[in-house]
Amino acid sequence: MLLRILSLLLFIFSVSNCLISYRDYDKIPPVPAQEKQYDAEFVYGLPTFPQFNLGGREALKTYFDSKSPFKKTTEGSDIPRNGYLVNVKVNYRSPSTPALAFLTLSTLTATLLPAWSKQDGYDIQYHLYKNGKLAQVYEYHVFRNYTQWILLSLLVWVNLDSATEKEVFERVTNQFFEDAKTHF
Repeated sequence: MLLRILSLLLFIFSVSNCLISYRDYDKIPPVPAQEKQYDAEFVYGLPTFPQFNLGGREALKTYFDSKSPFKKTTEGSDIPRNGYLVNVKVNYRSPSTPALAFLTLSTLTATLLPAWSKQDGYDIQYHLYKNGKLAQVYEYHVFRNYTQWILLSLLVWVNLDSATEKEVFERVTNQFFEDAKTHF
């Protein structure tokens, strides 16, 4: 029990000393819901996230349920004969091996040693099926910058001015609907 508490405290301390930002995604207000203009059946399949989920999956579900341009959406995996299926695939892009080594050392030393990564993030694919057939695959790449160090606890407020994972996934999904508009 004591080991669990110490591990939890170490994790919380480590996270409170890190700065996270997403390249090409500034902090903006939430994406508004689109006008509900399509009557066709719309089914969406959500992924199991390959690592610790920081709000991306919830952002996808919320967007498909309430912000998409379709009047009725349902979660599922069966491709409808008449209508649409969007099957979302999310692949986590790990930090480089040296960055991973420094991140591990930094965490083990309670962030006394600095660590950073500029290569991790997500590769997101939206597989769009129309009337039972694959129409197109849309691919988006999200890069995350991550830094942790004990001295950064003085700057942790900077995270409040950075886009969150949830906001990034919402914006990528909004971009998907813009890009796929010709199929609707």
